[in-house]
Amino acid sequence: YHTYTDVGVRDFARALLREKLRHHHEKVTYADNLREIAARDGKPVKVAQILSTVNEFLADKRDYLVVAESGDMLFGGLDIRVPHNNAYFAQGFYASMGFAVPAALGAQIGSGLRPLVMCGDGGFQMTGPEISQAPAKGVNPIVVLINNGGWGIFRPIAERRELLEIPPWPYAQLARDWGGEGFEATTVDQLRDALRAAHDCKSFAIIDVRVERDDLSPVTVKYIKAAAKRSQAPAEHPARGNSRA
Repeated sequence: YHTYTDVGVRDFARALLREKLRHHHEKVTYADNLREIAARDGKPVKVAQILSTVNEFLADKRDYLVVAESGDMLFGGLDIRVPHNNAYFAQGFYASMGFAVPAALGAQIGSGLRPLVMCGDGGFQMTGPEISQAPAKGVNPIVVLINNGGWGIFRPIAERRELLEIPPWPYAQLARDWGGEGFEATTVDQLRDALRAAHDCKSFAIIDVRVERDDLSPVTVKYIKAAAKRSQAPAEHPARGNSRA
């Protein structure tokens, strides 16, 4: 409950470095929402299959961290399995879009681990062009860009869906124009090939993965259904002692 108005970030970081902070270790237990997801070779890839394919890719990698963008990937990223005590970052507190790509640049500079960014096209259009700074900073994130043509997480609840549309950027070409590599994928096999190719790149890479407009991750679907059910529940009677301020 205190406010320190004259403390800069540099001062805070230096003081934090002097503190003896305890290390906290906790085993992560995953709830498997992807267990029944079939590959459907040759058919349009679904968001759940993207998550499953990324897990396959990361399973034997020791030098990656994962950064999840706000939106569908804030929820869907909970199904990403990060092996070998590597790192995972998401902005769950404010949940504002535009976090992932800039965070990935800083995370690689600070840790040396290569970031794999899970990002929607809406979130990428917020601050994604910051990845053009990657070559100058000597970093090389891989961005798995889930492209559904808009801010998809709001479509199930929006009355005016046309307000959620965004311009169709040529993401793979932009990556090449900015000094990286760009790939496009519409099937699971193409995504697997693109991940392997991006892994071999010394530069950053963007993988533009096209999905159906209303497709969402399993955890997001669960969240939307639970929120809708909760909003329709009758209010508790104050006389029962359950009133909320």
